[in-house]
Order: sequence, then C-alpha cells, then structure tokens
Amino acid sequence: MTSDANIAKAADLLFASARDRAPCAPVREFLDAGDVAAAYAVQEINTRRALDAGRRLVGRKIGLTSLAVQKQLGVDQPDYGMLFAD
Repeated sequence: MTSDANIAKAADLLFASARDRAPCAPVREFLDAGDVAAAYAVQEINTRRALDAGRRLVGRKIGLTSLAVQKQLGVDQPDYGMLFAD
C-alpha cells in the first residue's frame, strides 16, 4: 500500500508540472505498482487544488471502456479523470 507521504509527493510533482507547463519525471517511483486507489488519491488531491483555485469542473472522462483495449493493456476496469472548463 502506497504511503500518504508518497501520494502527496506524486500529487505535488504533477501539480507543479501542470502549473509550470513543464514535463516532470514519472511518478511511478512514488506509487506501488498496481495501486489504483493511490493513483486516484493523487488525482483527488489535484482536483481539490484546482477547485480551490477557482477552476470549474464540467464533467468526467472515462477511458479504457473497451474490453479488448483493457485486455491489450492488462487492466480490468475503465479509468476516469476530471474535465475542467478551461
């Protein structure tokens, strides 16, 4: 199970990357392999930051809905993310 500290580090790195419009190193070193809950926790932290900064959530994106694509990529469920007005 990924630690809360590592979830926060991954969120911080991705947040700074988006803010600065600059690439960042992969965050996989902070998250345990296959820890989907940790990945969504990172997303939730940065979603809250965006909302707190005044960005407007307008929807959600669902990916990997095709069973064939899931099988090809070795996953067993769709993934999702947030869509903001900007």
